[in-house]
Amino acid sequence: MRPVRVWGKGIALATAGAALAVMLAGCGSGESEHEGPEGGRGAPEPADDKGAAKGSGKGADVRAALTAAARKTGEQASYKTLQTGAPGSGHSEMLFQKAPSASVIKSWTKPSSANPSGFSQVISLSGKTYVHTDEVPGKSWYTMDDTAYAGRDKGSGESRAAGYVPEFAGALAASPSTRRVGEERVGGRPADHYRGTVVVDELAAYNGPAIDKGVRDSYVASTRQQGMSSVVIDLWVGKDGLVLKSREEGRGSKGPELVVEEYSDFGAVPAITPPPANTVATWKEFIDGISQRS
Repeated sequence: MRPVRVWGKGIALATAGAALAVMLAGCGSGESEHEGPEGGRGAPEPADDKGAAKGSGKGADVRAALTAAARKTGEQASYKTLQTGAPGSGHSEMLFQKAPSASVIKSWTKPSSANPSGFSQVISLSGKTYVHTDEVPGKSWYTMDDTAYAGRDKGSGESRAAGYVPEFAGALAASPSTRRVGEERVGGRPADHYRGTVVVDELAAYNGPAIDKGVRDSYVASTRQQGMSSVVIDLWVGKDGLVLKSREEGRGSKGPELVVEEYSDFGAVPAITPPPANTVATWKEFIDGISQRS
């Protein structure tokens, strides 16, 4: 399961001599109860006598639809992303707010010695990051100072909470294999289902309007880092032109990779606010707390 890429391939929050890895991965099968009328993947549209699905878009129409959907979704003031993946890999709930730039990321993963509960929460707001902790007596959060951000992109938390819409929609729009599968329902809403196989080397050589060069290069680099030469991407676009769901599947150097995201609550996410000041420890207090317990 590929985690949401904050500071690379996951949120890596430096602690005393170790990294607190907030892995925004998914759990479950990667399929949700929303995909088809019986809880499974919806059936493709009937094929005509030439084997092509009736009403299936392709070529320029598909590229235009996916590009427009990515743009419209990116213009939303706020939305919620639920990310899941392979069985047992955990799941994440993310709230994204565009202005002021802010996010809330909650992640549930397998318990470990560094994180016995398996729960992690990060709030990013106005350039500050607040991390939920049980390490400081009397406090439930800590903030990160500049030393904790060394070598990392301090502002990437908010953008990563927006999910993989630009990457997946752009990669699909750039792939000549992408087709409209048919109409299905996601969260009770009708949606157009698009699917394509993205060959990483072909995407790396693509220079066109379907995907921004920076987004392309970042996606290609991270996919290669996973050891994947190609991926199958599915995207569901609602009738209002908003992306409702995405699914990426491939085989990497560590085996099968899967990430599924569902998007909802467009423009209806509650205002993101910082934790109460009296509950927030400083970075030094957090480090001292870790040291005393080690």
